[in-house]
Amino acid sequence: MKKYLIVISFLVILGAGAWYYFANTSASQILITRAMYICGDNKTIDAAYYRGAAIPVKPGEPPIPTGSVSIKLSDGRNLRLPQTISADGARYANSDESFVFWSKGDGALVLEKGAEKNYTGCVVAADTTQERK
Repeated sequence: MKKYLIVISFLVILGAGAWYYFANTSASQILITRAMYICGDNKTIDAAYYRGAAIPVKPGEPPIPTGSVSIKLSDGRNLRLPQTISADGARYANSDESFVFWSKGDGALVLEKGAEKNYTGCVVAADTTQERK
C-alpha cells in the first residue's frame, strides 16, 4: 500500500509539473536564433529570439509584434520579454517599460528605467568554433 502511495504521489507531482510547464510556455512561439552578447565590464547577455504567430492587420495599420526574447544576464537575472514596435532593430520590453532590450545588427543595448547602465557596448560574441581537419 505504501508503495502505491509513493507512485501516485510521484505521478501527481509529475502531472502538476507538466501542466505548469505547458501553461507557461507559448506553443505559438518558434525559436528563430540565439546570440551571445559581450558587453563592457565582461558582462554577457545570452538571448534566444522567438517568432510568434502573425496577426493580420488592415492596410495602413502598423504591424502587431508577436515575437519575444528570452535573455539570461550575467548578473543572474532571466527575463522573457515581448516584442514591441520599433522603427529600427528589434525592441523588447516588460509591461511598464522599466526594462528594455534592443538589438540591431551585431549590437544590443539594455535600458533600465530609461537609462543604459549595467550592460553597455554589447556586441555579438565572435564565433570561436573552428573546423578540425
